[in-house]
Amino acid sequence: MAVHQPRRPRIATLAVWLPAAVLAVPAVAYAEFPDKTVRIVVPYSAGGGTDIVARKLAERLTPRLKQTVVVENKPGANGIIGTDMVAKSAPDGHTYVLVVNTHLLNPILYKKMPYDTFEDLIGVTMVAKSPLVFVTQSTLPVKNAIEFARHVKASPGKYSYGSSENMTRLVGAMYNQHQKLDMVNVAYKGGAPLMTDVVGGVTTVGVTSVLTAKPFITSGRLRPIAVTGAERTPALPDVPTMIESGMKDFEVYTSYSLYAPAKTPKAALERMQKEVHAVVMAPDMKEILAEQAATPVAQSVDQFNAEVKKDFLLWQRLAREVNLQAE
Repeated sequence: MAVHQPRRPRIATLAVWLPAAVLAVPAVAYAEFPDKTVRIVVPYSAGGGTDIVARKLAERLTPRLKQTVVVENKPGANGIIGTDMVAKSAPDGHTYVLVVNTHLLNPILYKKMPYDTFEDLIGVTMVAKSPLVFVTQSTLPVKNAIEFARHVKASPGKYSYGSSENMTRLVGAMYNQHQKLDMVNVAYKGGAPLMTDVVGGVTTVGVTSVLTAKPFITSGRLRPIAVTGAERTPALPDVPTMIESGMKDFEVYTSYSLYAPAKTPKAALERMQKEVHAVVMAPDMKEILAEQAATPVAQSVDQFNAEVKKDFLLWQRLAREVNLQAE
């Protein structure tokens, strides 16, 4: 009589095999990241400080990522238009937005926004930070912020300060309030057009990054009268700080920070942060940034997102103190 051997159960075998197969798919897919062009959206006009940083970064990220990294300018609405586009992009690690501190001021000033700053976006890293500078026409007979304030007070109702987004508008409003000036704000879509109008005398003083103003200062078309920050910047060693001029709360910097759509895989964020860190800490990039008073940062993803929460509370306090309102 034939003896029938019992069939070996296949359930256990499948149970062991299936998870390994499932896990293998994303591993293979991620090994190919990035597998297409990477976009860095700058939500301000071309030629400004953020645009300069983005293009230097993209140029050096391209060989490291082995994919083309392009910069797209999408200015408007204090950076909201370009940032919204990124917030609604596919969270696949191929789209980022490079913003300044106004990114954290927007939810303070605007009750209705097309995206949620903290739910729809996730931080990658702060690329670099730089002090802000107050600049005016080189023909104006003033050398510092105190002399400028006296000049404005001598002819009330005539002067204005220009800003390119809410962060520079806030810092300009802080100066206006501290010195009890009556300057009106003129808003621009970027630092480059702001500088052009200050050179032409359309706007009296501009608040912008050293990155944006440096070429105009070097050429003699604009005169720096003060910088923000705790100490003078080596890029403009003869320019006093606002704190030196007796104005507190001006230990502020403009930061260039990279964000991605909220559901972007953590592995993609960490890969991008790693490459950004390598780029900005390289001697050539450090030199480029130093010439424009910018300092590389590139902290980890987790560190950056923890700092974002603290920074938000700072900007919230400063905005309330000058009663900054949406325009």
